[in-house]
Amino acid sequence: MVRRIALLLSATLVLATGCGVSEDEVVQLKEGENLSDTPYCGSLGCADPFRSCAELFLEFGRSPPLCVVENICDRLECAKAGRHCAVFGGFPGQVKCIED
Repeated sequence: MVRRIALLLSATLVLATGCGVSEDEVVQLKEGENLSDTPYCGSLGCADPFRSCAELFLEFGRSPPLCVVENICDRLECAKAGRHCAVFGGFPGQVKCIED
């Protein structure tokens, strides 16, 4: 029984840390900005062809996949200095900070 619990806890830890966000990658909303006009992605992506499905790398972890506009980085800033926001393709894509 103890072995089963230990195995379950270690598997949970691996899953939790595998989806984590490095503090170097964290994006945050600029003052006065919000995501109220940013819908969640559906299983087939975004209904609006001018939006793409992406996860934001936030301080508390990755956001659920959101339908973001191409210039989403205009609304975001990096938590750490010397970095800039970048959008990476894929499904879902990633919005995170990278080195300047």
